[in-house]
Amino acid sequence: MNKINVGIIGRNFGLKVIYRGLKKNNFFKVIGISFKKKSLKNDIPKNLKIYRNWRDLVSDKKIKAIIISSPPETHKEIIELAIKKNKHIFCDKPVTANYKDITHICDLLKNKKISHFVNYEFTNIDAFKIFKKKIINKIKIKKIKINWKIKKPNKKRSKWKDTHTRGGGNFYNYICHIFYYVENYFGKINLKKTFFKNNKNSFFLKTISLFKSEYINININFKIINKKSETKPLHEIIFYTNVGIYKLKTDINNLFDQFYITKNKKIIFKPRKIDYDFRLKPTLQNLLIFKNNITNSENNGSDFLIAKRIHYLVSLFSKK
Repeated sequence: MNKINVGIIGRNFGLKVIYRGLKKNNFFKVIGISFKKKSLKNDIPKNLKIYRNWRDLVSDKKIKAIIISSPPETHKEIIELAIKKNKHIFCDKPVTANYKDITHICDLLKNKKISHFVNYEFTNIDAFKIFKKKIINKIKIKKIKINWKIKKPNKKRSKWKDTHTRGGGNFYNYICHIFYYVENYFGKINLKKTFFKNNKNSFFLKTISLFKSEYINININFKIINKKSETKPLHEIIFYTNVGIYKLKTDINNLFDQFYITKNKKIIFKPRKIDYDFRLKPTLQNLLIFKNNITNSENNGSDFLIAKRIHYLVSLFSKK
């Protein structure tokens, strides 16, 4: 079987996670990578060609698909050229930095035979997959509560990561994931019956979703914790059901921490311990879906239309 030649734009997540995912399967061949800082050249695997300009990578006729892992504010221009060059596109979330730009991209993709995929990882995490496949259809959910508490990063980050208009900030770094997995599990959020508060370091949303012909209440509570706070970080989804309380939960101490499942406080699923970034496995699953989409000329999974939907929700709820 012929491998699909790909090029990566962006060095950080692109090399640490996506490149490792690509190397763990036999369907892709990574031709090269494009990134900004010349001083990082020695960190790149010797078998990869380094493109100093991302335009040269996208324009390379040997490359059939591009992987975009650069800041969201760069996505629009890169994707426009990729569409012009007829390249398949796998892009880190959120795909562009605003609703206007992702709408423009989706318009350009109409009637194009181009596979496009956004790398939302949560629904491919083991606990999420098990809960959806083996539990969710056997219970009646009455209410859902989502708590996500995260401490401010200790390290200095790229400025775009803390700037909403550049595709960063709380919504594009974190809350967009919640919007994605809620709608993936339970259908579209009912925008007519919502209440929300958005502050600099917190976000609260009370909303309703339609699931199995019934409406369920969903409360989302996201909070940035001060570094000196004794409050421990966590990410949990609590399901109040007819047979008790289920939780999908993880402590957020490092990138090795994974979600586990409890029922009435008893652990019913606990993943094996890992010594690598937990995002690697779900990213690999997304890459395999992307590969199948290219092979079958499809757009299954989280395509750019879904990215557009998430942007739409962000545009509504990010208003103060």
